[in-house]
Amino acid sequence: MLQGSMVALLTPMTHDEKIDFPALERLVDLHVDAGTSAIVVASTTGEGPTLSLKEHVLLYRAAVLCAEGRIPVIGGVGSPSTHVGCELARAAANERVDAILCVTPYYNRPNSLGLRRHFMAVAEATDTPVILYDVPHRTGVALPEDLIVELSAHPNIIGLKDATGDLHRAERLLRAVGAEFQILSGDDSTAFALMAAGGAGVISVAANVAPSAVRAMCDAIRRADMRDAARIDETLRPLYDLLSADTNPVPAKWLAHRIGWMNATLRLPLVIRPELSRCLSESVALNACETLLGH
Repeated sequence: MLQGSMVALLTPMTHDEKIDFPALERLVDLHVDAGTSAIVVASTTGEGPTLSLKEHVLLYRAAVLCAEGRIPVIGGVGSPSTHVGCELARAAANERVDAILCVTPYYNRPNSLGLRRHFMAVAEATDTPVILYDVPHRTGVALPEDLIVELSAHPNIIGLKDATGDLHRAERLLRAVGAEFQILSGDDSTAFALMAAGGAGVISVAANVAPSAVRAMCDAIRRADMRDAARIDETLRPLYDLLSADTNPVPAKWLAHRIGWMNATLRLPLVIRPELSRCLSESVALNACETLLGH
């Protein structure tokens, strides 16, 4: 399950900011057809922090039902509260997700002992496998390397989504953890390098709009064709730049709307600024992306 191109799935919404379940079903089918290895729902890219507990459950349920066993579903359970994180983990398990993605508790910035207790509590709240998620530029707190190594020994913690972009740290972790613990990239711009160093795959934002290309890059790495993988990564660079033009998932949802896959609606407080829309529409990167995407 934890290998190759996994997508941090956008959450499509109607104009009144409700989850667009028919659009979600179309997205799941699209990723099955594209050969995506797994879908992650209710993550940062899926606007998880803006979803209610009930909406998390509905999203887990809808994704699992749409997937019909054709593609693994990973449920995001991020919360600054350990109690809520455990509640979400149990809810995700009840909806039969294949794994849980648990981000570091954001905003309250716990110390190392608090982080350890948080992840241990979530890992022990359910038998569903847990993936750690470290994205300090979003959460305000980083997972210490020694804590990652310690947590990797827990039988229910199976991997790490590393969105730090720190390749030297990733290489140290790859040497320090057991072979059964998977290191995944959470940063598209450094995903090729992390996988080339031994990482198992990527949980990708870019795969929302270029699923076949991201999958092809991962496939090339798996067959040790680094020249082809590097070539594909280079063609994806304009897309990475476009997706970093504003807070994720603002540009990704704008581009998915331009392609025609969903509304551009974001859940407040995220918005697409008119000047950003004009800038993206006129960018050289967009022309390169639309050539890549066949639009």
